Amino acid sequence: MNQQQENKVNSRLTQQSNSNGEVRTFEIYNEQFIKARRQNLLGKRSYHLNLSLLQPWPVHHRQFSKRWLFATGYFAFTTLVYFVFLILNYDQPTLSKLLPFIVVLILFTIGFLISFIYHSPNVMEFRSRYGNCTLLRLFHNKPNKEDFRHFSDELRTRILVSSQDINLDKKHMMEMEQQELARLKEENVITEEAYVEAMERIKGINI
Repeated sequence: MNQQQENKVNSRLTQQSNSNGEVRTFEIYNEQFIKARRQNLLGKRSYHLNLSLLQPWPVHHRQFSKRWLFATGYFAFTTLVYFVFLILNYDQPTLSKLLPFIVVLILFTIGFLISFIYHSPNVMEFRSRYGNCTLLRLFHNKPNKEDFRHFSDELRTRILVSSQDINLDKKHMMEMEQQELARLKEENVITEEAYVEAMERIKGINI
């Protein structure tokens, strides 16, 4: 495919996460492909997909930030243990003097809880047709509700049309998906664990 064809963009969506400064750009081009770009503090990354590889029915859920969840749990557990320790080992006057420190720990826990919620955005995931492997993640209703709905509706429509245009049987479609997933794993778009799980699902499908 030459450069001129690649630049025939049908639709574009740019999203930014305020929590980590990440910018994601999605471009539907040539009516049956999508290019995803992601830029954050770790650098830039881009990849492309054939839309026929995707399920037209996305999954909407909250993407949990494990890092902030761990920090919240750590401070909550530390505060509880320290509070129990003080009750069992100190008298009331001493506890009154240590009360400001307990309050600080509680405030830290609340702060990390707020950060956990803030760093766990709502996302819409598009997954591979047979392996059910997540290949696209869109921040829900960003940059605004109207633009997001317009792009996601067009994306779903083009996925349906693209899959209908391919004259391949189910066996060949699964083989094509296996090849694409292997490529995406090599490009570090999906993890080794996600790749293995997807391949097991595909191999378990009866034709």
